[in-house]
Amino acid sequence: MNNALDMDKVSTLSAQLLSNLDEVVFFSRLSGFIGEMFNEYKVQVFEAYLDGSTQLMAENGGSINEGLVYNKGQGLSGYVVRTKRAYYSNSKRDPLLATTKRDDCVESELCVPIISDGSILGTVHVQSSKEDRKFSEEDVSHILDLFQKLESPINNMRMYLIAKNLNKELERKIKEKEEELLLRGPSTMGSAGKVEKIEMIGHSNEFVKVMDIAQKVANEDFPILLQGESGTGKKLLAKKIHNLSNRASREIAVVHCSALSYEQIEREIFGTQERPGAIQRSNGGTVILDTVEELPRAIQDKLLRFLVTGELYTMDSQIPMAVNVRIISTTKTDLKERAEEIGFNEDLLYRLNIMNVMMPSLRERKDDIKILSEYFINNSNKEEGKVLTSKAIEKLTNYQWLGNIHELKNLMERTAILVSEQFIDESHLPDLEVIEEVVEEKVEDFSEMTLHELEKMHICRTLEHLGGNKTRAAKCLGITVKTLYNKLHSYGLVHAKSE
Repeated sequence: MNNALDMDKVSTLSAQLLSNLDEVVFFSRLSGFIGEMFNEYKVQVFEAYLDGSTQLMAENGGSINEGLVYNKGQGLSGYVVRTKRAYYSNSKRDPLLATTKRDDCVESELCVPIISDGSILGTVHVQSSKEDRKFSEEDVSHILDLFQKLESPINNMRMYLIAKNLNKELERKIKEKEEELLLRGPSTMGSAGKVEKIEMIGHSNEFVKVMDIAQKVANEDFPILLQGESGTGKKLLAKKIHNLSNRASREIAVVHCSALSYEQIEREIFGTQERPGAIQRSNGGTVILDTVEELPRAIQDKLLRFLVTGELYTMDSQIPMAVNVRIISTTKTDLKERAEEIGFNEDLLYRLNIMNVMMPSLRERKDDIKILSEYFINNSNKEEGKVLTSKAIEKLTNYQWLGNIHELKNLMERTAILVSEQFIDESHLPDLEVIEEVVEEKVEDFSEMTLHELEKMHICRTLEHLGGNKTRAAKCLGITVKTLYNKLHSYGLVHAKSE
């Protein structure tokens, strides 16, 4: 790019922008000028609205009719509008780009806000298709220097947009309220689909860490993946995050992915024109996808398209509908590790897993067992005041709780029914199998073998441990899959893998 600004061209551009009070012309000419400065693949300009959303207005010097729209916080433009700071990404797998739609050939991108008197008019995006192009603070400085030279036309445009957008925002809110009343369908969550007060109990370090994360991410709009064993409270935490967020007054829907057939899942998530699905019912709110790993692949692909475009297509219509929902997913498995094995769409996983929260098992929350036990046993009993003795607590603490909090809750509710005494002793509890870890010292006989034989034995044991999965075995061994096949071939275990 040119390191120095051509002041004659800048003066000409400034005069042109001042002479035409039209944001389409303003953003188009700005994108064209910056395009000449950088000579990269594409320069886009998004306009920023009062509600935090942004819309593509110009590209490479030309205007865009009905351009791409990002809701508040979505896309790279939404992030820059929220932070009011420039951002450059030199990696295709940057998490901030998870909700950004751009051409596959784009290798790096620079985004700079257009700011006047503290107000953001829009964002300028410089995209490069060159693999060796790395944006830097120097590139940011060049654009900011140009904006400083264009201070007068930028201020002029700010005043114009303030007047125009105030009226537009009022019209949008009226239309949004009308659509909400028309589209609100039946909800399984009660009045207006709002979640009642969610109580999550605990004081262990593991529990406090999770709740701290929930508090911090609640008002962010990116998707969250909650991972943990059955019964750890993943759905409860998802509802808690919704309640803590600025979406708390809007709808929330829970889709049980493992309990429905293919057609039922599709109907429940995407709906029809007559019966809105979970996404449409929860417009402005939250959709919880429980056991998301059970989603059929075709539904995964359709959900990915919605997350990328923000446009909803019902089962019986090809007319796109703009919907703003937050997705919180729960999973009992390590999806990142097992995506290929179970056939889960990796692009979808990348978008769902922008923030991963690991729910600790009850075995990791030993300090919470007493408070949880007494809460469950008294919450299910009309006469509160039951207390667990130290022996009872010790017995409960030593148990492994493979069913986690659900198992503890069921046990305490049964105990509350069967035991009338105020003090619950260990004798009142059913037999609980205590699993203790026994560490045995193994003394292996030494046997002479060559390094080749040792390598073969280690590779075979690794494959056996990983169930024959050669991709995972190669990764574990620190070699390529091709190298692994060649070694197995040399052992006479498989045919050589072709190029």
